[in-house]
Amino acid sequence: MKRTLAFAILALATLANLAAAPAGDLLTRMAAVNPGLHAYTATVHAHVTLKTFPFLGADLVGTVYHKEPASTKVVFTGGVPMIAQQFDKLLAHIPGPAQWRDEYAVDVVSDDGAITTFKLVPLKKGNVERVRATVDDKSATISTMRWDYDNGGFAEMSNTYGTISGNALVTAQTGHVEEPGYTADITSTLDNYKLNPSIPDDTFNQ
Repeated sequence: MKRTLAFAILALATLANLAAAPAGDLLTRMAAVNPGLHAYTATVHAHVTLKTFPFLGADLVGTVYHKEPASTKVVFTGGVPMIAQQFDKLLAHIPGPAQWRDEYAVDVVSDDGAITTFKLVPLKKGNVERVRATVDDKSATISTMRWDYDNGGFAEMSNTYGTISGNALVTAQTGHVEEPGYTADITSTLDNYKLNPSIPDDTFNQ
């Protein structure tokens, strides 16, 4: 469950890890989104609904910290304690499009001229077997992501974007997770963005 909420919320970091990508393809344009954004903080409001016992609904409030190239952290400061404590001070590594070819075998599954679907298979074995991402061809932003785990479970999320000081940033997400022992729905909104703040490196220490 800890892993799931981290993925559902921190997938927005895929748009902040920007570097050079092979010229002439969609990854190049994805890597060119938000070229002047090097760090940010934002307030996240998440609602988690457990569809299995104990059938809880919890509202969590926290802060997302991101600093290039790949440092991201969520710290929850408010919400139902018994659930918030499980997710406090999370770390997650979700590489941005510029890093995909370094960390995954990347294949284009389909491209209908409006949406491109990528299949990403990790080069190093871990608990994620594959990732499927759909990308809006026009905006070069990630619309949805799905993680399939080696235990048979999965997590998926969809992004809604807003324009903040000229940057395309995630303002809302919806997600669903099914893993052995529990099923949950997750919705979240992000606001109060602070762009390019000074964030000490030790912010990301566990």
